[in-house]
Amino acid sequence: MSSGDSPPRTPDEPTDGTEATSPDRSPTATDRQRTPTERPAADDASGSFLDRIETRHAIGVAAVLAVAAGLLVAPGVYGAVTGPDGTVAVIEIDGTIDSATAQHVEDNLRDARTNDSIEAVVLEVDSGGGLPAQSERMYAAVDRTASVMPVYAAVDTLGASGAYLAIAPADRIYVAPSAQAVGSVGVAGTAPAPNGPNAGTTGPDKAGGDPDTQRERRQTLANLFVENVIEQRGDEIELDREAIAHADAYLGTEAVENGFADEFGFVDGAVADAATEAEIDDYEVDTRRTESPVPGGIPLLERDDGTVVVADDSEETLGDGLILAVAPAAWDETVGDNVEMTSYTGRPTADGGEAVAGTTTGGDGDATSDEGSAAANGGDGA
Repeated sequence: MSSGDSPPRTPDEPTDGTEATSPDRSPTATDRQRTPTERPAADDASGSFLDRIETRHAIGVAAVLAVAAGLLVAPGVYGAVTGPDGTVAVIEIDGTIDSATAQHVEDNLRDARTNDSIEAVVLEVDSGGGLPAQSERMYAAVDRTASVMPVYAAVDTLGASGAYLAIAPADRIYVAPSAQAVGSVGVAGTAPAPNGPNAGTTGPDKAGGDPDTQRERRQTLANLFVENVIEQRGDEIELDREAIAHADAYLGTEAVENGFADEFGFVDGAVADAATEAEIDDYEVDTRRTESPVPGGIPLLERDDGTVVVADDSEETLGDGLILAVAPAAWDETVGDNVEMTSYTGRPTADGGEAVAGTTTGGDGDATSDEGSAAANGGDGA
């Protein structure tokens, strides 16, 4: 064999470019040849596997954190978007009741009835009464509102006479235990005095009418007052008509006991209970206070002939024959100390005649009988 010839192959040598294998062993990873596209390097394989694990772990942690953050943030975001379920409007009745007071209450109750977000009303009361007609205006507005939503009232110190008439249609009346005057169902006016024709009038009674006519008119208002209270709270008040018409002003503790009020409480409690009655768990409170301070009393003008009329700041006469629905506790600040007043109730006399009336000077004077009848000054005149 020449030197140019290849040496003879042994049976174990590979042929056709393949590796020789021993008949008694299988090819190993080191025995097999692979191209770079067939197998990544060992380090690269490990890195890819770890990267996948770390990536999935990071995604999982991020998902958990996102869910946790959502649970914390979602209620706040939801609340910010939707707001509370409803509103409880708190409307103030403060000081002597006059036209401005009545207008304030009427306007705000009308808004409550027409505002879809307002679900209940609480009347925050601290008033001893005032003018009868204005008290009736508020009574009508409260009655109308109570027919479409819960209306509660909370009396602080005073909730009497015209103020009590105004809140009588409320679903519930709360009073502070130390409230000084609640109830006092009756009216009062200047002592009737004859007024004949005089220069400047067009008729004999233009200056105020005769005493009998004045008494009849005031008694009519007193009867209306009593009937309205009985209509609204007759089932709660544990007194008969005569006792109601006696016009007593009760302490808070007495008012709850006899049914003039439902329970002890204050504005916050009334708000919470009104919201519960309206079935709103999440609510806001919208307090409606008077825009300007309520005057301490009704401006009066006493004429030379002794009659007293209501007057504004310019002393323009607004009405003759002053009649007030005001509690004895508020007489001084409403009327003054030197005005002779007569109180009227719907309490019938023993013989079934007209209800009695009595006179008093201001709120502090001793009551005297009028035409032989006993005084009925809210329980305080005698």
